[in-house]
Amino acid sequence: MPIPRFATVLPLVAALVLGVVAPAWAAATAAPVIHHDLDVALDPAAGTLEVTDRVTLPSGTREFRLLPGLTLRETSAAGRPVPVRRSGDRVTLTVPEGAGPVTIRYGGMLPGFGKDRAIGAAMDGEGAFLPGLSGWLPSTGGEPPGWRLSVRVPEPFAAVATGRLVKEVREAGTYRAVFEEPRGVEEPSLFAGPWTVTERMHGALRLRLYGHPGQEALAGDYLDLTARAIDGYAARIGAYPFDGFSIVSVPPPVGLGFPGLTALGRSVLPLPFVRGQSLTHEILHNWWGNGVRMGEGGNWAEGLTTYLADHAAAEDRDPAAGRAMRLDWLRDYAALPAERDSRLTDFRGKTHDASQIVGYGKAAMLFHMLRDEIGADAFDAGLRGFWSAHAFQEAGWTDLRRAFETAAKRDLGGFFAQWLDRRGAPALTLADARAEGNAVRLTLRQEADRPYALSVPVAVETPAGIERHRLRLDGRDASATLRTAARPLAVTVDPDFALFRRLGAGEAPPILRDVTLDPGTAVIVAATGEAATAARALADRLVDGKAGNAGAGSPALLVGTDEAVAAALAGRGLPPVPESLAGRGSARVWTARPAGGAPLLVVSGADAAALQALLRPLPHYGRQSWLVFDGARAADRGVWPVGDSPLRRSLAGR
Repeated sequence: MPIPRFATVLPLVAALVLGVVAPAWAAATAAPVIHHDLDVALDPAAGTLEVTDRVTLPSGTREFRLLPGLTLRETSAAGRPVPVRRSGDRVTLTVPEGAGPVTIRYGGMLPGFGKDRAIGAAMDGEGAFLPGLSGWLPSTGGEPPGWRLSVRVPEPFAAVATGRLVKEVREAGTYRAVFEEPRGVEEPSLFAGPWTVTERMHGALRLRLYGHPGQEALAGDYLDLTARAIDGYAARIGAYPFDGFSIVSVPPPVGLGFPGLTALGRSVLPLPFVRGQSLTHEILHNWWGNGVRMGEGGNWAEGLTTYLADHAAAEDRDPAAGRAMRLDWLRDYAALPAERDSRLTDFRGKTHDASQIVGYGKAAMLFHMLRDEIGADAFDAGLRGFWSAHAFQEAGWTDLRRAFETAAKRDLGGFFAQWLDRRGAPALTLADARAEGNAVRLTLRQEADRPYALSVPVAVETPAGIERHRLRLDGRDASATLRTAARPLAVTVDPDFALFRRLGAGEAPPILRDVTLDPGTAVIVAATGEAATAARALADRLVDGKAGNAGAGSPALLVGTDEAVAAALAGRGLPPVPESLAGRGSARVWTARPAGGAPLLVVSGADAAALQALLRPLPHYGRQSWLVFDGARAADRGVWPVGDSPLRRSLAGR
């Protein structure tokens, strides 16, 4: 229901979550060393922010980050000035022994929501976007603080922050609210907008959608899905760790997760994939990333969340959808140049497509292989043990490994080491396969700098159906005889893409990322005038890295207007636009891999406007082989058919 005007919402009772008594860690979590008591006044239309922060922190010299555009007006303790130095966004305070809370009063104007500016603290007539660690409040960047935040904003705006909603009221043309988080979770994030707020209580949890005008109809589906997701994850992992969950519509086209809150771009919120995949991903981050924070040794949270949210949702819809997602991850990896590969322990966060391929896709595949290795029951027990031991603490890959070892009652050091500490992946070869009565005799081989220890799935087709087997491959090669209930007709190695490996030639059709991920990609512009300018801007957006020094065997990006692109293809002896795409839409995009040559990506638009329209959407379609655009809308897309898999062998006549 919408928030009643001129009403105060009473504090939530948080002792029970989904009918389960709060776990011991909820009461035992030590109070953070730093605590902010914030009084914030926002005026989005004017772009101004005024803050009084009474911050409790240890004595001594402390350095904070504060946006350069915000002016320090006062730094004092117990009524006396506190020495302060400032250089750019760095503020250094010297806190006297026994001085008590330090008052830091500051304010100023923030930048607005520009189309091309990086995502950071911003405010204008559309609202306020103040994520934690963006510099809108004094930030140490170290141990997360506790905090209490009181905010006021003029109507028609409302405000929402991370943390528990203590109270809210509308009166005299002003919206006021108080939020708090006494545990060390994350620095507060604060948002404001001209929203309609729809609320639903789910047990003791307060679920809300803060929607822009016209988005009211989305609330029912969003809140239904939120309730189901929280219940499902709580049953599998442990009690939901916050007092509610809010979905907040914001001006930038983002999808960001915060403790108890997700910020979704106003233009993004209505998109079907957000409800189908992105929302549950952000909800699960309340356990992995916000509930258990990432410690030393790399970012495990994105891979675990991708596997338990995105992949699990796909498998729930259809096992074939889970298989397709795993194949997408492996196709992405096949497109990754060797020099851009990295170890999982080096991944901290997504900075470009190459880092996402390792940090999300490879990490998710690690958890898929782990579940196959130790079994679903032990895997889920490991998740629960990890959560119980590390909620509201930092934890790393080593802590995860120990939790799964405890659940599986076995050493997993070798399994984790080969996937975490090494670059690369094995390539499998079906060296031999032949029928021997009601059995298959096969030999598998792996290519890698040193052998991986693998449990390889093998499917054998018989007149009675498909039989599933496993073959251990711990060295360069392994041979085995697989007994079957009926005469074997064909054999396929890893048919469901359950292993992280290099795809064979017939398994990986050309996709956009084959070209866009390679920093040596040659860029060819086939256009003049304004169209040439648009083509060059699009090429800069597409190539994920600085293109240069392209050789004869380098991938190529050809971008321009239709007639000029056709002439450039003909002049290089390359095939024209595929018949299935010819004459469709305002722009066509396709990949090709000429015989014996490097991959080619072609972007052909009717004119400068058609190319300009692709600037924002096209970089998001790296897994596709071809697309047809009507303006900025992808009207059709797909992946070229694959050839015969080198890991499948017919046994007829063998």
